[in-house]
Amino acid sequence: MPAKTSALDWKALDAHILDRLTESVRDHAARHPGDHIYGAAFHVFYGETGGVVAWPALAIATEEDLVAITAESRFSPDDLRWSPADWSVQLDPSEQDDAWVAKVEAHAVAGDDAHWEKAYDRFLRAFAKAAKKARGSLVAEGLVEKSFIAVAMDEAWELIPLSLTPAQVRAHFPELDEEAQELARLAALPPRERAVALGGIIDAFVPGAVSGEDAVRLLVQLGPDAAAVAVERMPRSRDRWRWAKVLADTGIADDSVIEALTTVMKGKKLSEPDRAWAAAALARLGRLDVVLAEGARVPQPVLRRALAAPLTSFRDHAVTHIPLDYTPLEEALATDPALAEEMLAELAPGSGYCAITPAEADTARAALDSPFEVIRRHARIVLEDAGAR
Repeated sequence: MPAKTSALDWKALDAHILDRLTESVRDHAARHPGDHIYGAAFHVFYGETGGVVAWPALAIATEEDLVAITAESRFSPDDLRWSPADWSVQLDPSEQDDAWVAKVEAHAVAGDDAHWEKAYDRFLRAFAKAAKKARGSLVAEGLVEKSFIAVAMDEAWELIPLSLTPAQVRAHFPELDEEAQELARLAALPPRERAVALGGIIDAFVPGAVSGEDAVRLLVQLGPDAAAVAVERMPRSRDRWRWAKVLADTGIADDSVIEALTTVMKGKKLSEPDRAWAAAALARLGRLDVVLAEGARVPQPVLRRALAAPLTSFRDHAVTHIPLDYTPLEEALATDPALAEEMLAELAPGSGYCAITPAEADTARAALDSPFEVIRRHARIVLEDAGAR
């Protein structure tokens, strides 16, 4: 049962963010009455699931500054117009900002990871909401022109559409509008056709409106259709490793998938990353036996990746994954004791361990008595991370 979470006055936080933005623009207008302010942006959002929440940076953009920074760089005005990290006017968090983010963090960490994610999402949306509301006030005061916009710009640009009207998105961030239209087109396709179209995006040489990363995420959700497209594309793709990861993430381990991954893993003329990802995918799908059956024909780095794969954070990307099981690794180490030292490095703390479920806690506890340090260490850390010791 998660701990009782502390209360947080979200409305008061919303009001503070709004005041912070509007007062910052007012202050700049008062100090520099000749400047033409065209934008303001919250940016550099950061949070660690279950832990740190950081207050974002606030930047103000003027036409005068845009001319100056463009003259000193190799970029065009269009490149820098909505690049707040490059703007000269950067405002550090105030004492009040620091006090508020401490409250948000205390509230977020008072529950489980799901509670943290919900609280952090609410925190992010507060900045988009404030940006949208601030514009109306500032335009009404005559401090900025009607073309002015305020925006929350997270790394994935997911907050931008929440900060602006559709017309403003089209005017200032046309690539987002193009992306939305392309996503709508893809969503209207039958699943098999959608999978084929997404596969083309992933393998495209020239980036399109939808990124390769988003295409992978959407493709994996299509299950058997995704697996069929991956099996078809992997042999002729320049990035076989990417398709191996797609297959692992689908969680589908039918004969065609295993055969395709095995062919790549055994391909002596293929790159080591391709072979390693294929071996890791086999392991994540519960077929480490296929990798081990190759014996010395599999390079040691490929073998180590396969042995580690079911225990890393990559397994958590899957739609479904096999339960935590240290037996395959333990048997491999017993057969080849020299692997023990190498696996200590392969599964070093900080390399990214899987997040265990409550149902897997007993397996991890039993592994605390393993004769192998790498297994004991992994079990201890994942139990600590899960709060299940």
